[in-house]
Amino acid sequence: MKTTFDTMNSKDILTLMTLILFKGQLVLSQVNFNKEAFKFYNNKGQVTTYEELYSSCLESDIILFGEIHNNSIVHWLQLELTQDLFQDTTVKLVLGGEIFERHQQLQLLEYMQGVTDYKTFKEETKLWPNFKTDYKPLVDLAIKNETEFVATNIPRTLARSVARIGLDSFNTKLNDSLRQFIPFMPITVDFKAPGYKELIESNFGANHGLNTAYMVEAQAIKDAAMAYYILQNLEDGQRFIHYNGDFHSKDNGGIYWYLKKFDKKKKVLVISSVNGDGLQFKKEWKNRANYVLVVPSNMTKTY
Repeated sequence: MKTTFDTMNSKDILTLMTLILFKGQLVLSQVNFNKEAFKFYNNKGQVTTYEELYSSCLESDIILFGEIHNNSIVHWLQLELTQDLFQDTTVKLVLGGEIFERHQQLQLLEYMQGVTDYKTFKEETKLWPNFKTDYKPLVDLAIKNETEFVATNIPRTLARSVARIGLDSFNTKLNDSLRQFIPFMPITVDFKAPGYKELIESNFGANHGLNTAYMVEAQAIKDAAMAYYILQNLEDGQRFIHYNGDFHSKDNGGIYWYLKKFDKKKKVLVISSVNGDGLQFKKEWKNRANYVLVVPSNMTKTY
């Protein structure tokens, strides 16, 4: 029985083999063989190392790790960095995050001290959907190292009230039971501060039927609260690592801005997490933070 090759002359066979080889090379050229999951850059856009970032953290009082809330690589690096910071036994490390609101501190403390189990803690606290995979390991790390995990955010109901009626009206309606969560009030809101200026100019509140200035004020009261409670739980000779959405600390705005307003002497380091088409640095990220963590936009999401 004759095959196709038996009926082909040598020239035809050579042509066919060339086409097969070309097709194979074409396929290979379309495949990205660089499967790096992340890359660190300094504030000038130069590639840097985890070792350099870690060394900078050791020289800082406060580390603001700006995260992409549902990015698995970012959360893994938060855990890795925190574990490594615990290796410096000369300084007590305190943890805290946006994920917990002030009124949840008691439930968090009871869970960390073993008064309640995880099931009860979960039922009593409005946990984020990715808490078990992304934040529980950090809380457990705090338990293991016998340190605090501070709830730094204000109750979301208070932020919603500010977004609805504005900060001035909100101040007049505060009673003592509510004021305990925001003892730093009243606060200054600079609408020209990094982040807030862009929100004002975009008038993004109009898309939600809300006053943009009020929404910025709601953002500001959250940022001020997180800065305040970081400082309230940071003693001399200690280090604080805080996990928050990237918007809350990028471009020297948000939490960073209020930290410097409340206490100019503290050394604050900011890590900013961004999604990239690849891992190349974009010019708009320059001076965004002390360190910029770039991860692929198609990285696995945790919710």
